[in-house]
Amino acid sequence: MVERQFQKLNFYLVGFAIVMALLKFWMMVTVDSKVVVICAFLSLLLLGSTINVGIGNLVPNHVKKKICFRIDFWLAVLTLWFMMLPFGLFGLSAFFKTSFPLTGYQFTWITINRYWLLGCLITAYVVLLMVVLYLRRFIYYLATSDNKSFLQILTLSRHTASLKDVGRSLLLIAIRIGWEMCLILFLSFINYLVGQQFVFVLSLGIINLCVPLIEIKLLFRLLAIPVNSHIKLTGISVFGLFGALIFVSVLGVTYSSHRILKPAQQEIIVHRGVIDNDDAPNTISALKKNSRYRFSYVEMDIQETKDHHFICAHNDTLFIPGKGQREINLLKLKTIQRYHHVDLFREYLHIANNLEQPLIVELKVTNHSDKEMGKRFAEQFGQQMLKQSNMVHSVGYNYLRQIKARYPKIRVGLVTMLNFSNLAKYKVDFYTLQHITLTPFLLRSIPSKRPVYAWTDDQSLTMKRLSMMGVDGQVTDQAIRLKDLTFNQKQNYWLLILNSIVTYL
Repeated sequence: MVERQFQKLNFYLVGFAIVMALLKFWMMVTVDSKVVVICAFLSLLLLGSTINVGIGNLVPNHVKKKICFRIDFWLAVLTLWFMMLPFGLFGLSAFFKTSFPLTGYQFTWITINRYWLLGCLITAYVVLLMVVLYLRRFIYYLATSDNKSFLQILTLSRHTASLKDVGRSLLLIAIRIGWEMCLILFLSFINYLVGQQFVFVLSLGIINLCVPLIEIKLLFRLLAIPVNSHIKLTGISVFGLFGALIFVSVLGVTYSSHRILKPAQQEIIVHRGVIDNDDAPNTISALKKNSRYRFSYVEMDIQETKDHHFICAHNDTLFIPGKGQREINLLKLKTIQRYHHVDLFREYLHIANNLEQPLIVELKVTNHSDKEMGKRFAEQFGQQMLKQSNMVHSVGYNYLRQIKARYPKIRVGLVTMLNFSNLAKYKVDFYTLQHITLTPFLLRSIPSKRPVYAWTDDQSLTMKRLSMMGVDGQVTDQAIRLKDLTFNQKQNYWLLILNSIVTYL
């Protein structure tokens, strides 16, 4: 009888993994924020229902009917759902974080202040994680303790907990993450050796079926819910598991596919105007040296000074003797030139136009940037920017809108340091996205008429991965390497398998 119950639960968990794949498929196909919200709600309900099945035999029928039990149970499930978001939430987090609605101002503020914000969030999360792991048996005691209040169950959970137990839980989490990594790395290696589309499809199916199973069984173990990992194989069960694998494989191809059906011809964008450290970045000398290669664009950075001059510089601060590091937008040009050699953007742009070298100008933004900076940029350089296909990108969305309002023909793009928010809703012409956390859903959510560039990609494998994913161009310090890059699509399916780590972890 007990074995049959475990068998039933195991097949229910397989069904759970299949439904997770269906939710991801639905979000990938529709690319609709409303659908993402619905899927988030459904994933919460499904998680709660699955846990409820797991504790079903532990809870007396009269307890299940109590309103207080239901409230306590779903509060606990909601807490678990939120706690699992940073760990991938069965591969759903990658969809949720790129559908989160933010205004342009909020996006800019979060990006500028990302370091201390992330520090605070990580600290708060770690503290909360320790508390949740310390009280991890709450749902078990909720199910098995009759006529006890919420506080009594919390007390019982606390009395049976220990720091050593928290340490064991953390080790268990680390081991399960290691298993997921090993699975993805192993399948990547198989695809590296074989390089066949059938193997690629099957590998996606294995990942999309097995990783959620690993995660839900880990959750059950942490919650002290009995589960037997052994599935008694019968003819029906083997057929069912094989069918589930094929079904999830087909879904996986759809929502793990790249933006286009074949690798895109890459726009090569020279990062800060230098190639393999051949000159000082963001300088006219580097521009003159590397414009001879006739790459699509030279990307460079500018900062506005206190007296509204634009200089070529990447870092927000400069060292001023007697004053230490000071923000450029709080310094006058004469003060900067007294201690540092800097090129003026006006001269840089003039030379770029004469050399017929198109630019992508990054307008750097800080918390102290003047609110009218975009308007002044347009007034000073709008006509010169239009002499060729020069473009502007920045994390400062409102500044981009100011430029666009004054000169609609200047193409503007959004730069991301963290790939979050519903990027497609912003009124820009292109995107320059941080490459590490790029996912298929993020790329698919952006209209195909808006180019997507990735930064900063200097390794050959990274360049291949991004080409396979379908980005339109790459900002790189190794432009020659990217230009000379050749690869066979089938032989590099393994890079797309490896990219599953971003989705699930």
